[in-house]
Amino acid sequence: MHKKLGFKFASITVSTADGDSLAPKLANLLWDYAGKMRSSVDMVKAFDFATFMLYCSYVSRNAEDLGIVDLDMEYSIDEVKENLGNKYVAGDFIQKYAALKAGCNLPDLSKASFDMPDLSKAIVAWCDALNSSGLSLMEGDDTFSAAKTIQDVLMEVASSDRWPGSYRATSSSRSISELVVKLADVEGKSVLDFACGDGVFLSCAEANGAASVFGRDIDPAAVVRSKIFCFFANPTCPVDVRTADALQPDASFPGVADRILVAPPMGMQLREGEGDTLYFAQTYQAALGELPAYSRHVEDFFVAKALASLDVEGMAVLHVSASFLFHQQKGRQALRRALVEGGYIRTVIELPGGCIPGTSVKSALLVLGKDKGDGVFIVDLDSKELAGKGYVNKGRGKCEITDEGIEWLVGVVKIREEIDMVSTFVPSDEALEGDCNLCYSAHGAVYDFASALEARRSAAEIQNEANEAHGIINELSEQIGSILAALEKRGE
Repeated sequence: MHKKLGFKFASITVSTADGDSLAPKLANLLWDYAGKMRSSVDMVKAFDFATFMLYCSYVSRNAEDLGIVDLDMEYSIDEVKENLGNKYVAGDFIQKYAALKAGCNLPDLSKASFDMPDLSKAIVAWCDALNSSGLSLMEGDDTFSAAKTIQDVLMEVASSDRWPGSYRATSSSRSISELVVKLADVEGKSVLDFACGDGVFLSCAEANGAASVFGRDIDPAAVVRSKIFCFFANPTCPVDVRTADALQPDASFPGVADRILVAPPMGMQLREGEGDTLYFAQTYQAALGELPAYSRHVEDFFVAKALASLDVEGMAVLHVSASFLFHQQKGRQALRRALVEGGYIRTVIELPGGCIPGTSVKSALLVLGKDKGDGVFIVDLDSKELAGKGYVNKGRGKCEITDEGIEWLVGVVKIREEIDMVSTFVPSDEALEGDCNLCYSAHGAVYDFASALEARRSAAEIQNEANEAHGIINELSEQIGSILAALEKRGE
């Protein structure tokens, strides 16, 4: 086919989500470009710039289909090398794409800022790399098929274990994102993530039919990245992603949402003297109707904020550290108790170690609801009973939940299916006993005594086997004695 590239026409092969070429070539392009740029900037900054340039390339080559009316073709991705430093400077190129408007929901990237020692050189390097890759980044017969594939690749790259540990710890894996979104049943719902980071939860929610998404994060670079992720997930979905501090009151936060999906920063402490603890107390009281016991954990704050931000029939799913389920710190223990007493906590899913990119520590999913429940359904996805069933893939400190595992787990949670050694329903009064431990091991069977008893043998069976063994030993002894006697005679 022929397609206009800037002012030029070229014969190209269209890469689509249904083909075999786009996803692997695109992943290689991103990794190779980030690797080449590492000599001048760190890998995260290189990836941020590559993500932005990928966005520029996509909208440039699909301007007509996207309904873009204000893109000067001299700024197209295929004209940039000829015009850069001649008709415009690199900064103009960035701002041009950051402010584009279209018939669909192009993201507002006006706050995009890239700390590159030579912006012009970085742009030219991207154009050369894109040209060498052979990717067209254009649409196929299915509307936005290429965009969906691009979003999928971006999520894979963002959650890869090839990143530095500090970066991986702020990103959720693709399989966890898919699981969280499926548990929340986001289709047709408004979705809020007030610590959105890369936007993996939000973009995954868009790809699964969310009506609108709202994201907030304290890191401006993460906000830009999140906007781009969300655009590729569904260019037609309304998106509101902004820079904001979830630990402080902010008028830009939506009042309530149908679904809250969030992965709190694990291990982070509340900042004394900066207003965090006061806002936590206000949020906690609004959500649970009582003042909190002293807590140091940002995770606890996020749990309270998620509950406070839910619509009446809403649902929240949080990816938290495993210690949230059993930690003896008074504030955390009091929070668990308040959640159970109020009937707000519906489901706990204990995850194997390695579900958080870059770390082998265990974690858990909490499912909260505003309408009062009568107990907690607890699932141990790390149960030995599930080994070999194909629900998870483990290896070298990394764990991915398979598509089959996600489908199975969502089905089990939906009907609250109790499975020996795997899942159990705990009535509220039982969950409140002791220190309100919400781990499966505190309430469900951890050893299959019934099978062990069925496999036991009677004393008579054991005695018969012993007698048979003794007879065999006596027979062998006689044979050995005969052989030794024969050898002795031969020696004489």
